[in-house]
Amino acid sequence: MSTKYALVIAAVLLLCMALVLMLAGYFVFRGTNDLRGELSDSFSAFQSVNDLRTLRASSTYLGQRLFDPLYNLDVTALNAEIALISDWLQPRSVFILDDQGRLVTDGTPANPDHGRKERIPEALAQQQSVIEPAEDGKRIYFRIVHEGSVIGYARIAFSNDRQRALLTELHKTVEVAWQRFEQWFLSIGAVGFAVVVLVSLGVAWRLSISLSRPLREMSRAAEQFASGNLTHQLPAQADDELGRLASSLNRMAKDLRRAGRLLMRAQEMASFGSWEWRPDQESLHLSHGVYAILGLVHGSHPCAIADVLERSVPPDRDRFESLLRGRFETPVSCELRILREDRQMRSVLVKGESERSEDGRLIASFGTIQDITEQQQAQAQLTRLANFDVLTGLPNRNLFYDRLRQALRKAQREQRQVALLFLDLDRFKEINDALGHDVGDALLRAAAQRLRECMRDSDTLARMGGDEFVLMIEDFSEPTTPSTVARKLLGVLGAPFSLAERELFISASVGIALFPQDANDLETLIKHADIAMYAAKEQGKGAFHFFTSELQRVASERLALEQQLRQAIERAELYFHFQPQVRAADSRLVGIEALLRWGRDETSVSPARFIPVLEETGLITRVTEQALREACTALKALEVRGLADLRVAINLSARQLKQPDLLGQIQSVLTTYEVRAKQLEVEITESTLLDDAQCQTNAAQLSTHGVRLAIDDFGTGYSSLTYLKRFDVDALKIDRSFIADLLLDEDDAQIVGAVIGLAQGLGIDSVAEGVEDLAQRARLESLGCDLIQGYLIARPMSLDELLTWTGNGGSPDKSDVMARDQG
Repeated sequence: MSTKYALVIAAVLLLCMALVLMLAGYFVFRGTNDLRGELSDSFSAFQSVNDLRTLRASSTYLGQRLFDPLYNLDVTALNAEIALISDWLQPRSVFILDDQGRLVTDGTPANPDHGRKERIPEALAQQQSVIEPAEDGKRIYFRIVHEGSVIGYARIAFSNDRQRALLTELHKTVEVAWQRFEQWFLSIGAVGFAVVVLVSLGVAWRLSISLSRPLREMSRAAEQFASGNLTHQLPAQADDELGRLASSLNRMAKDLRRAGRLLMRAQEMASFGSWEWRPDQESLHLSHGVYAILGLVHGSHPCAIADVLERSVPPDRDRFESLLRGRFETPVSCELRILREDRQMRSVLVKGESERSEDGRLIASFGTIQDITEQQQAQAQLTRLANFDVLTGLPNRNLFYDRLRQALRKAQREQRQVALLFLDLDRFKEINDALGHDVGDALLRAAAQRLRECMRDSDTLARMGGDEFVLMIEDFSEPTTPSTVARKLLGVLGAPFSLAERELFISASVGIALFPQDANDLETLIKHADIAMYAAKEQGKGAFHFFTSELQRVASERLALEQQLRQAIERAELYFHFQPQVRAADSRLVGIEALLRWGRDETSVSPARFIPVLEETGLITRVTEQALREACTALKALEVRGLADLRVAINLSARQLKQPDLLGQIQSVLTTYEVRAKQLEVEITESTLLDDAQCQTNAAQLSTHGVRLAIDDFGTGYSSLTYLKRFDVDALKIDRSFIADLLLDEDDAQIVGAVIGLAQGLGIDSVAEGVEDLAQRARLESLGCDLIQGYLIARPMSLDELLTWTGNGGSPDKSDVMARDQG
């Protein structure tokens, strides 16, 4: 590059840089001049906005501070607060007004205008504060309020003198800064122009000596790289842009060489390679990957088409040769089998394309070869995993549904029957929880093996998940009727299992549905078999049950009931009644029990029907907070009537006690209603504590926080004295089934006496439920029972009825004495 061109470039650069500097200087000068006025205006606006924001934020705080002294009409305290406001905000004046707008105090001891009526802005009715302009300033009015109660107002007047002083000082500062800027701007412009001239001359000289040679060398290197010579290297250059460009070109050539090596290694690792063949050549051009697939050493000898074809199995050779020789018009691919040099049989995927001249003559054929043996094996494994249960090796739900669907189609064509047996292991969860999942898995495998030995080759046994199995029987007749097979299955599962160095015993419940008698499609058939299985469980487990229309009716009614319950919860149709608990000795009211109810009069639904559905579906957890709130509401209403220190009991199921946030819910409600923890009693059944660790943790935490624990229906479940001690139980409730025959059955009397004695020995309360006549009460009193509840005392009633009942002195409802308590 000649000096002339370098000088031209330098001149152009000089002009461009001078133009840029002049334009930049002009716009900077002009913008800075405009900035002076905008800065003063912006500061004034910002100061005004900031003052307004500060005043509004302060009004809420001051309103709360002034509430107590104004509410108590403590003028001395009000004057002290006004003095603090004056020190803080430096206002012109501060007035404290009552809710009628009359002056209470102006902060002075004399307070000459006391009682004078001041105007209150109407906008204060909807907002905390109002700011209005005034003569040479502004006034702020704000409400003095606490928790929504307005007891007065405050008016603070401000002067604009402070803002004007700040703006005057700002104007002086800006003018001084502007004068300094003008001096420096002219100096920097002159120096900058001189620097531009010198730099332009230097650039022209540098370009003339440093660009030509490196550019020529780079041009030659580019020609070498384009010809495929990646070993060519540019000489080292200075550490400038051209030097870094030369280094980048050298690194690019090095990276390309390394990428070529990595590509060959990647092809070998991925069992992938490329091939090419031209009609004018005898041998194939193969990449490293193809040699590795064939089990040959790369470059050991040229490979002709015949050499490669010898590696393929005879049935595939013709297709392989047609593909290699380009006997196709469009890209093709096919799967072939080859026998490697080490005698391993491999599956390969060969893809090929052909290049042809305009007259259709073959120029070359080329493509890829990939070893897909592992892929096929993995696909086979995936297919097995998708259709067979990993634990037992039985068909899973997916494969079973497919086989069942085919069997139903065949049975429909041939007018035959298909039996579906739905089997669920009884007590499996208890064994799995007690002995661990490893023992549970071993038990499932052993059970599956026994079931497999009972079936014919034409039957299909599958695991649906968990401890559920299904068996499909096609074309059954004696001796393979569904009932015979069911008895056989129950028999083999009834024998002991030797696992974990112990003998384990399980049983099963089997539901049977027949096609086409019980269902005409797959989904309905499975559903009916499942319904029949639950009917077998209700028989006492270890049994089988055929599907019937009556079972369908019951299941439909339960589903309808569940849907109605969901709607009832959404519509807040569930409510609570309360039943009193009194001391057996003197009939003194000590507490009430909250009982869930649904419906009114003729539309009411028995708790025995809907509460089990709530628990099974988990809907019961959605009424926990409602129970707590209504129980506390009842306590507070009784307290207003003069009945203090009572307690309220609520029933919690296992699902409710298992809620992780149960303790937080209880503490929140107790705090909201100002109810002490000892006034709340939680009733749980014995089996609930056996449910899981979360139930036990919550029970222990409730007891620790002072909430009373009562064991409901004591004696009917898994009684454990350990739990009574461990969870600090406060009361035992004797189930009504023992009370009902207390006077007729001596065994029941002995049980009741034992429970009462146990409670006395532990120092806790004994509570008898379902007390309906005076003779029962007398017997319970003689046994030392502490508390009683039942229709003898009062039926469950609404809160209003309860308040009326307590107002009448707690007289029992004579019409209910002989009725049985349904609560």
